[in-house]
Amino acid sequence: MRAMKIINAKYRNLIIGQFIAAPGEAWCLVGTNRSGIDNFFTLLTREDPKIVSDLMELPQGLGVVSFSRQQKVFEEELKKNDTDFLDKIDPGTPARSFLENPEKHTDLIKAFGMTHSMDKGYRQLSTGQARKLMLLAQITRGVSYLAIQAPYEGLDPPSCQELDRALALLHQQGIGILITVNNRKDIPDFCTHVGLIAHGHLDLMGPRTDIMAALEKKLDREDPDFQVSVNELIQDQSNTETWEPPESGSKKKTRNVTELVRLKNGSAGYGGNTLFTGLNLRIHTGDHTLVTGSNGCGKSTLLQLITGDHPACYQNDLRIFGTQRGTGESIWELKKEMGIVSPDLHRNYFVPGNTLDCIISGIFDSIGLYQKYTHQNKHQAIKWLERTGLIQEAQTPFRQLSYANQRLVLIARALIKVPRLLILDEPTQGLDDLNRKAVLNFLEQVAQESVSTLLYVSHRQDEFRDFFKYRIQL
Repeated sequence: MRAMKIINAKYRNLIIGQFIAAPGEAWCLVGTNRSGIDNFFTLLTREDPKIVSDLMELPQGLGVVSFSRQQKVFEEELKKNDTDFLDKIDPGTPARSFLENPEKHTDLIKAFGMTHSMDKGYRQLSTGQARKLMLLAQITRGVSYLAIQAPYEGLDPPSCQELDRALALLHQQGIGILITVNNRKDIPDFCTHVGLIAHGHLDLMGPRTDIMAALEKKLDREDPDFQVSVNELIQDQSNTETWEPPESGSKKKTRNVTELVRLKNGSAGYGGNTLFTGLNLRIHTGDHTLVTGSNGCGKSTLLQLITGDHPACYQNDLRIFGTQRGTGESIWELKKEMGIVSPDLHRNYFVPGNTLDCIISGIFDSIGLYQKYTHQNKHQAIKWLERTGLIQEAQTPFRQLSYANQRLVLIARALIKVPRLLILDEPTQGLDDLNRKAVLNFLEQVAQESVSTLLYVSHRQDEFRDFFKYRIQL
């Protein structure tokens, strides 16, 4: 296997003077969300003609796993969705079809915890399972070098440990490994070399033991992009209390209802497979609730049940804001009181539209902006662009933003109307340490000031904050 060698390469805000990964080395590059680290993967794929370099020698058989490539797979699956022509939901391409000779890789599939997912359709997989499948797809096709963007995002702790063991084994077998992470705690033990991408440059690089101390000092000097105070949100709330969508002027407001969610003996699943059953859940105003559990156990499905994005919402004894589901109620009327961030929303938000439009669309609960908005709506969205450090990206197409910036925009989209119920499914996925902490500290203030009630899904133990009143383990 030859070395990876990049000399004087430039793409957007990233400049690589020299980077050489020799055979036998396992590399981890660390960088904050706006350091330029996401552009490193576009550099490796050479998918943009704007990339310039004096020299780029990449290993033959290079396999790349990135957020953008996973999104392309998802969109291709949507194009093949035959649900409208079937008597049931089309589960998508079977997972095993993404692998080359899966019968020869049973031990590897087992090591990734995917044995029981091979016959599931792609759209039946959780975000974490889909991510593991993309890794398996590259490995089983016989790559000699594997480059992975933020490999631990969306994976539960056991899956992270499984992935570590699998990557360490591949490295021992002579396969080159290069990963990027946004959080220093995610640097795996098997990596022999570490590099820091900061302010658009590969600033530090070398053997792990030689540079970790200097790397941590530099990261500690950075500031988060997400800078919001709860006082600003309360001010927004006072401005939005009087706002009423034109189509709902005759509808009764539900602000005075204290019961937000009640699910009695709930159950849900996909394709005949039950994910959970017998679940009882009651959430009142101020009952900030944390939902945890392994990949594929039904956490996101539970949230989709509540938001009305899963058909089982009509088959369950489910009350939302005091309204029984399945009694002719309008889901859009109920969603007026919700703010939602989820991997599912993130995947599905690929319609044309710029960043400003995306934030405004949160007022109308639509994927895309199709309704007229007021000057006040635009002003609120601009304030959120400033709070997330993205004001210069107002006219940039949403899908052209980096993955982390997309996630910050979706958080702003959920918060713009100051909802009674804030439903957050792994909202900090893809964010660096600083922005992750900033978002969580802000949510803690939201909880303390009773601005919104939080329903929060997370895999990360460093996100299990004390302000959560209840914890549901699925």
